[in-house]
Amino acid sequence: MHEEEKRKAIKTYQGFIIVAGIVILAVAEWFGHRRITFMMDDEWYGTNLVTNQPLRGLSDIIESQIWHFRNWGGRCMTHGILQLTLMSGEFMADMLNMAAFLLLGWMICAAAEWKKPFAFLLSSSLIVALNPNARMSMFWQSGTVNYVYSAVWILAFILPYLRQVKMPEANRMPLADLWILPLGLMAGWSNENMGPACLCVAAGAGVYRAKCQKQKLPAWMISGTVSCLAGSILVVAAPGNFVRVDALEKKAFGEVLYDRFCSMLHAGGEFLFPAAVLVTAVLLLWTVCLKEKLRPDQWMLAALAVLSYGAMVLSPHYPDRAAFGTMTICIVLSLSVLREILKKNIRLYGYIGCMALCYWCRAMWILFWM
Repeated sequence: MHEEEKRKAIKTYQGFIIVAGIVILAVAEWFGHRRITFMMDDEWYGTNLVTNQPLRGLSDIIESQIWHFRNWGGRCMTHGILQLTLMSGEFMADMLNMAAFLLLGWMICAAAEWKKPFAFLLSSSLIVALNPNARMSMFWQSGTVNYVYSAVWILAFILPYLRQVKMPEANRMPLADLWILPLGLMAGWSNENMGPACLCVAAGAGVYRAKCQKQKLPAWMISGTVSCLAGSILVVAAPGNFVRVDALEKKAFGEVLYDRFCSMLHAGGEFLFPAAVLVTAVLLLWTVCLKEKLRPDQWMLAALAVLSYGAMVLSPHYPDRAAFGTMTICIVLSLSVLREILKKNIRLYGYIGCMALCYWCRAMWILFWM
């Protein structure tokens, strides 16, 4: 009886520490949002892009995004939502951003199938701790909508595909044929690297189910892939992309190749290096030390990370904040495998808890000094 009471007390203390960690991180995140005001592109997107007058309603946003599609770029979905948040004012925008941050932490847990408070604390800490530029991807309004918001609906779109590959006999999801269409369009229309990568993984999941699992494809898997394809075409083939490319300084083909190689090397060796170290360590522990294999849905996550990183070779620039989507997928894969590690060897919980504490401290340091 004494040992049982001792275990209950330890679990109570652990639960208190986890909840306290989540609350403190959320409070620090909130003050971060309040500390950084609208700036740079926010001021431009806060106006009608055609008339340069302050936004007055939905018609101004529609007019702006039509101009944007033709003259600036294809990310009309995210930039339209950005303009809506800018119209709501800084306080309401910060509230929406905070909700998006918490939702993203939960979506990572859902995609990793580890819906525990400890997993939520770890995912929320990693979003900040592994971030190559938290200020510009999570607190600058334009960056928050482009990366945090889009990561939420990308995970929401890819999650049913992961579930179907892992559990081919899973029950039919209610009204999936309807809600997968807007999700697929939004995922494809998110940004230039994550959208097409999502498309490839969704199509790959369909091929795997048909060829390897010998199962009939649900209608939602096909319609979702088609809507993601439509979104990817809209974001990549927008006339505005070519207008901007034509405005860049023309370089020789060899010079372009060299610049792209250096850009990708810089991104992999600096922007994504912390996330790559984590996911590599976790995968080595699982496959080499514990002699286990990855599941098909985990291979899908790995493919999504590689494809989203590799797609940036087509971009003239690879800013640090653009690594946010790939980093998020690395976090999902890491948590998915960590959950399996703990199921196989619960004695490693203490080591993983210490790792989570280190990442939480790193996240707090970033939020404090940002």
